Parts: sequence; C-alpha cells; structure tokens
Amino acid sequence: MADLDLDGSELLKLAEEIGADAHKVAEGAYPLVKQYAESLRNDWRDNARSTARRHGKHYPRAITAEQEFSRTDVIWEVGPESQRKQGDMGRGFEFGGAHQPPHWDMSIAVTGVEPKFNKAVDDLARSFLS
Repeated sequence: MADLDLDGSELLKLAEEIGADAHKVAEGAYPLVKQYAESLRNDWRDNARSTARRHGKHYPRAITAEQEFSRTDVIWEVGPESQRKQGDMGRGFEFGGAHQPPHWDMSIAVTGVEPKFNKAVDDLARSFLS
C-alpha cells in the first residue's frame, strides 16, 4: 500500500514566483505540514483502532508520520511501515480481502484532514501576499 505524502513544496514554488522571502515561507510551511501529517497519522490510527479489533491490534502502531529528506521541499510521509508488526497488512485493512470487508481507515482520515490542510496552506500563502 502506498503511503500518503503531505507536500508543501508548491507553497515554496509560489513564494518564489511572487518574490516572497523563501526563508519565511519555509518557517511557516514546515510546522504546518508537520502538524497535518501528525493529525493524519493520529486520525488514521484512531480509525484503525476502532475497526481492526483483535485481529489487527498491532496495526495502528505501525502507522507513522516521518519527514522525508529534501533540501528544497517540505514533505512528510504518512502510512503503515512494513517493518513494524502488522505494518504490511495496510492494503488488506484498507481495501478488504477474502475474509474481511474494507475498513477505509486511511480514506476516512484523509477526507477529514485534507480540506483543513488545504485551507491552512491557502491561508499561509495569502499571508505572504499582504
């Protein structure tokens, strides 16, 4: 199962185009992307705790949020880590399989976090236009 990336790099590109101070934009973008990556991770974990029950008791702890290294972008990866116990079961929990229906834990979390993240990015971008 592919992890989800919360990416603030478009904000940095916009700042460059409008002549905003890239350092100030990065100072605002980093905590914003981190906050929403952690929020997505937490919501996904909460959803997984309520749907995975006993057969997936380790799965919620396999869902992590980590910053990806980049010199120019602000990117956080959110998703189950296959090296962690039950981390390789993300696809089965999300989309279901022969013995269980789909849980949609990630999809529900994304649906809740994505509009808030987009608004926060928009608000930050607008703050540099003033």
